[in-house]
Amino acid sequence: MQIRQFLAIGGIVAGMAACTSNEIGNSRDVSQESIYQQYSISYTEGDEKAAINAQFRFGGKNGTTLLLNEPSNVSFDGTIIKVDSSDFGGAFYQLNKPVTGFYGIHHFVFTDISNKKFDNDFVFEKFALANIPAAASKTAPLQLQFDSTGLKAGDEVTVSSSDTDSSFSVSGTVADKNFTISIPAEDLKRQKGKELKLAVSLNRNVPLQQNTREGGEMTIQYRLKPVKISFTDKPLPVL
Repeated sequence: MQIRQFLAIGGIVAGMAACTSNEIGNSRDVSQESIYQQYSISYTEGDEKAAINAQFRFGGKNGTTLLLNEPSNVSFDGTIIKVDSSDFGGAFYQLNKPVTGFYGIHHFVFTDISNKKFDNDFVFEKFALANIPAAASKTAPLQLQFDSTGLKAGDEVTVSSSDTDSSFSVSGTVADKNFTISIPAEDLKRQKGKELKLAVSLNRNVPLQQNTREGGEMTIQYRLKPVKISFTDKPLPVL
């Protein structure tokens, strides 16, 4: 089922900043089972590298960020990640990996202060449209079909207008291999230009296989290059 959403990106970012702590504590000062694991993988089509992030918190997903004190550490595919910090994000662990050869399975391993290891993996898959229509009509819905090989049940795909004074956003949750996003004709009719520019993104939540008592999360975000589709005055059939 597809759900239409109109997103105020600035408001979302501001809200997250207001609710998430950027304070920094030491992992040795807290119960190791109370550490919340956060992992994220972000990639934009055309970029040479994917961004890999890990963060650890005390007090849940919005709690105090933690510096992992030795021998505690976090590694990605066997490489220990060094800590960094910022006024906005607190303490975090980040590296960039070349996307060439990156598709496939990868591992985060968090080792706590007692040398207990939490091994969590994910599969990085190519996200793509199965078809890009040559043209769109403002009199019929625009159907976008996605390549099923890079999708999993529960993935959320969002298609948003870009560079327009009449914005819209349409989201859908993947339920089967024939997944499509349908942009209503009423949204197309409001467009004043001769072409439509679309931003397309995938968001995936990956369950952690090994968790502390506090829990954790892993997310993958994959953004496609902007898609441009010309408008035609000729009616097109609805797929």
